[in-house]
Amino acid sequence: MPEAIRYGDICKGHDCHVPRPNDAGSNDVIINGLGAHRLGDHWETHCCGSSCHDSVAATGSPDVIVNGRSLCRVDDLTACGSKMGNTHSPDVIVNG
Repeated sequence: MPEAIRYGDICKGHDCHVPRPNDAGSNDVIINGLGAHRLGDHWETHCCGSSCHDSVAATGSPDVIVNGRSLCRVDDLTACGSKMGNTHSPDVIVNG
């Protein structure tokens, strides 16, 4: 039963690419005072040496929809392979 991801939450990183925050979320669906993070929302750039890239949310809940898009949860993936959830909602469980 994974927790919800919100605007500004931090991913877990991948390979030697460090964890970084997302910078997008819903303007009208709020979780713990922060916008709900949805499928397709943006993640900031992170680097491993000179290799840098940004990303977008690539997976989300199959049946919890926010503004027409899947709500993201702990361990959902960004398009570059980072798992979400280094930080997350402390008390909103998705698909629980």
